[in-house]
Amino acid sequence: IAREFAKVSRALDERFGRNAILRGETDVINRVSPAHRRAFEAMRDRLQVLQQTVRVQSSQEIISERQRRVIDRARGVTR
Repeated sequence: IAREFAKVSRALDERFGRNAILRGETDVINRVSPAHRRAFEAMRDRLQVLQQTVRVQSSQEIISERQRRVIDRARGVTR
């Protein structure tokens, strides 16, 4: 599911600009066809939550990787 969320988030970034949905930019609706605007508006809050979730997950992975590297380096020094 996390990979699917990341793919959707990337697609939103490609379609509307980096973090445009997450920031709540109001002009993104102009880039949606009139036929799909109502559906987009109905999903907008959920899409923001999805992007926020993906960003938090990514940040946590980066922090975890950095911590792992620090621990690995410390183990190498004490061995």
